[in-house]
Formats: sequence, C-alpha cells, structure tokens
Amino acid sequence: MKVFYLLLCAVTMTFSLKSPKHVLNNSKCKLNMNKKYPIGGNKLPTDPNDKEYYVNKDLLDVDNKIEKLAEEMKKLRKEKYKMIGNEKGLKLNNNDNTTLPNNSELPINNELPDDDDDLDSYSNLVPPGIRVIFNQQIPNLRRKNKEDETESDNFQVIKNSNMNFSYIGGYSLVKEELIQCADMLVNFEKYKKYNVRTPKGLILEGPPGNGKTLLAKCFSGEINVSFIPVSGAQFQEKYVGVGASRVRELFKLADENKPCIVFIDEIDAIGRKRTTDDKNPNSERDSTLNELLVNLDGFTTSNGIFVMGATNRLDLLDSALTRPGRIDKSIFIGLPDAKTRESILNIHINGKPHDSSISVENLIEMTQGLSGAQIENLLNEAMLLSLRSNKEIMTKTEIEYILNRILVGWQSSQHTYTDKLLYQIAIHEMGHAIVGLLSQDYNKLLKVSLNLWSPKTPGYTLFETKDNDNLFTKQRLITHLMVLLGGRIAEEEFFNEAISTGASKDLEDAKSLAENMILTFGMGSKLIYPHASDRSKEIIDTEISELVDIAYTKAKIIILNSKKLIEECANVLTTEHILTPEFIEKKINTKYLHLKFLN
Repeated sequence: MKVFYLLLCAVTMTFSLKSPKHVLNNSKCKLNMNKKYPIGGNKLPTDPNDKEYYVNKDLLDVDNKIEKLAEEMKKLRKEKYKMIGNEKGLKLNNNDNTTLPNNSELPINNELPDDDDDLDSYSNLVPPGIRVIFNQQIPNLRRKNKEDETESDNFQVIKNSNMNFSYIGGYSLVKEELIQCADMLVNFEKYKKYNVRTPKGLILEGPPGNGKTLLAKCFSGEINVSFIPVSGAQFQEKYVGVGASRVRELFKLADENKPCIVFIDEIDAIGRKRTTDDKNPNSERDSTLNELLVNLDGFTTSNGIFVMGATNRLDLLDSALTRPGRIDKSIFIGLPDAKTRESILNIHINGKPHDSSISVENLIEMTQGLSGAQIENLLNEAMLLSLRSNKEIMTKTEIEYILNRILVGWQSSQHTYTDKLLYQIAIHEMGHAIVGLLSQDYNKLLKVSLNLWSPKTPGYTLFETKDNDNLFTKQRLITHLMVLLGGRIAEEEFFNEAISTGASKDLEDAKSLAENMILTFGMGSKLIYPHASDRSKEIIDTEISELVDIAYTKAKIIILNSKKLIEECANVLTTEHILTPEFIEKKINTKYLHLKFLN
C-alpha cells in the first residue's frame, strides 16, 4: 500500500509540473480503465513501451526525481494536513532528516483515515485517470484499517447499556429466570461441578406491548455484557444465500465479543416452520433457518453466546428451533396482573404532577386488561393533554378521556345524533349494564358511557376483567350470553319494531360463543358431534338455538322487571354521558330493592 500511494503522489506531482492539456492530449496517454493495475515491488519498470502500467513516457523518469519529489511531498502534506483528515491521514515519520534512496519506499506509517470523507479527500488529489484505480482500493483500505470489532456490515454490538431491570415494573419471576441464565453464561465454572449445560437460548412469547423487547434490553444492561439486537426481517432478502451469510456474520461478531447476548426480535420471520415442497418460494428462508440451527447447536459449539427471541406466535416456530439444546426456555409474557400494573404505574407516574383525585389504587382497577405499553401511553397522553390545556397538573378527567380513546377509538369530530337516537343508544347500554349487574357470578360493572367521539362505538358498557380469567363454567358463559343479548332485548321492549343496528356486534359475539359452547367446550347434550352427516349438522344447529333461547329468556325477565330503572338511568346517561355502578346500586337500594331477589 505504501508503494501504491507513492506512485499516486508521484503521478500527482508530475501532473502538477506539466500542463494538464499537454498530458491529456499526449498521443501516448493510453490507460486501460477496465483493468486494476498491480502496482508494487521495490523497483519500478523502465520499459518505455509498457503502456499497460504507465500513462506516458514522461513518467519513466520517476526514479531520477524521487528524492526531490519526496521533499516536496512532505511540504505539500503539511500544507494540506487539515484539509485531508484532521491529522488522521497518511503521516510521514517525525524525523525530518529522513533520506530516501532511489527505488525505495517512502517512510510512511500504516495509518489510514477512519472517516469516509478522509479517503475521499485523498481521491480528489489524484488526477482523473489514476483516480479510477484509487477509488477501487477505498473499500479494501477501510476494511484493512478497521480495528473496532464491535460492529460488522449489518450488525452492531451494544456495550455498557444504561438500562437495567429497574426500568421494568413487576415480572419478578421472569427476572429471576433471566438472572440465573446470565449467571450460568458468565460464571460457568460455578455450575460445572453439578454437570449442567449452559442454556443456549430463550424465547419470550406473548401479546404485543408487554415488554418482551424491553426485557431483553434491560437484561443485557443488568448483567453488563455485550448485546446485539437484530430483527428477523434483516435476514430476509430476495437474493439467494444472503440470509444464511448474515446469520454467519451475526454469530462471528457475537463470538468476537463473548460473553454476548443476541436478541432476535420477531424471530418467527426467520424461524417459521419449514415446508416439504422443494419448489416452494420459501426455500431461501429455510436455508436461513438451517444456518441458524447449525450455529445454535451444530458440530461447532457456541459457548458464551446466548440467543433470545421474541414472538407473538410461538406455534409458528419450527420444532427444530424450539427443542432443548437450542432454545432451552420459553417464557410467556402475558398481560400484567394487579401487582405488575402497580409497579408499572409507579414507574411512569413518577415525575408527572397530578392532583389528589388520581391514586395508584384507582389506576390499578382502571387499567385492567391493558398491556404495559398501553398503561405507559395512558399516563403519557394524559399529561400531554393537561399541558395542551395549559394545566401543569394532571387530573382524573384527562385520565378518563385518554382511556376512552384507548378503548373505543377517537375521531376528529363528534357524532351528531338526534335526541331520540341518543336516548335509544342509552337504553341499549343500560340493557347490558342491568343484566350484568343483576346476574349472579358475573364480573363487576365498572361504568356505562356514551362516547360521541368514537368512530364506531358511540356507547359502551365496561365490566371488570379478572386477572388470569381463562377458565369458565357453563353458567358463567350463559350469563355472558345474557349480557350480550341484553342490549337488543332492551331496545325491543322500549321501541318495539324500531330497533337499531347497534346490536350487530353483540349478536355476532353471541353466535360465536354459543357455537363454541356446543362444538368446542362440549356443553351440549353430547360431548362430540360428528360433522360428516346432515343429521349431525341439524342437531348442532338445534342445540345452538336452544342455548341462545335459554339466555334470551332469562335476560328478558330481568329487563321486564327493570324497565323503570333502565328508563331513569338512561335519562341521566343521555345528559351526563357516564354512569357509575355506585349510582345504579344506590337507585336499586332506595327505589328498586325487589330487583335484588330476581335471581
């Protein structure tokens, strides 16, 4: 490289001594632009007919002029120093008395510029003909000069992250599991006497917004090891072999920075189940997956590298990827429970001024069913709304306003309904609320609301969502059917044939639930119904209809006995646009005490 740069400098000086017009118009100035010129060696060729290596005959006198040019180049380099790289470019030795014998290399250090602009500035000093050769060498110069091993062409290592588990509220058991994995990764000798194997990988599964990516970020900062974040989509390209080569590049970089955590977000993009069809267009993705499998647990070991993945659909992943030895652990990160919500709220309400109407205890109840990201967004948007209203303190009003937007959406203008239609919406919602409130074994009523800013749901009734509520009795499901049908039944009793389309979603949900109760949950007259014959289909349809009729009859009894209560509450709801369960229960206890004995 030193001799190469010497020739470039020499050509530059020679061109500066001659008229550019004379040089370019010289009939002997013939340079093959399509050829990379192999310049090197201790002795320069002297054959004047060797036009493949020299621009013209005048350049053959370089040997005789080398000492003079060397001194002039030293001066020129000092003058151009700031322009070509802020003291990062090619440097002469500090000894100013250096003498250069003929046919020797210039005493140049092997320091090359780190910045792209530095190399480009060198290129600008080279005449156009030679510049082609120089530009071809720039990528190689950059690669050879690269001393930092914390990044590759497509990936980068993050070290000394300032995030740790204090940024995450709750999930204590998940943190304990991750800490032990880290301890085994860093202090393997501690576990060696127990004949245990270092875990190779872990997958975080669950609905979006619950902190899978955040857990991985904070995990690396907590144990202070190298961290390489990537996306599964980075391995998907239309060119054959690109995905597999990037996997090799990723693990090579991780191996150079051990111990290292590799986090693959949306790992199902690279780890999806392989197909058996050789002509399938997904064969390139299969090759990428095969490369990942080999690097995780193939003939070569990858001790010191821990792979973490995040996905919303664990069922989509290939079984060869999720087997022990490759992905040893799978942790489900679900919606936060009450304790976790409390920790999340304490983190994100810190620093946000709020009045006494807001308490963490009330917020825990209000945020049931929300993900961690939604809870953070709720407090953030509520504070922004307060500031937009020129208030420096957040109140419960802003919290409820943003919560409505999260639950049912928001549009830029209010719906304009007639008083009669608005009253009908209120009657519909009170039908849901009263059936749920007066039914046994049903979730607690939280509020009834009219939200005219919602694009599709002008009214809604909100019930409590219990943590880990995923096991139901038949009676509980029938009660849910009753609540779903309560809105339509109330409209029928108050408006006869003038019913609205507002119950369309309720009826769709009721039909789906009744079908699942008969076909999936085995809650009909038979446990299993064959689908092959028309007779079986007729039996199934009959049982679904009977189940819906039972729920409809029970809900109608409650509505008929509560018409005055529904009417009174609907009038208040039309005016106030919100009703609390305390208001309805107070009405029942003072005026409609007999309703407590319906069930």
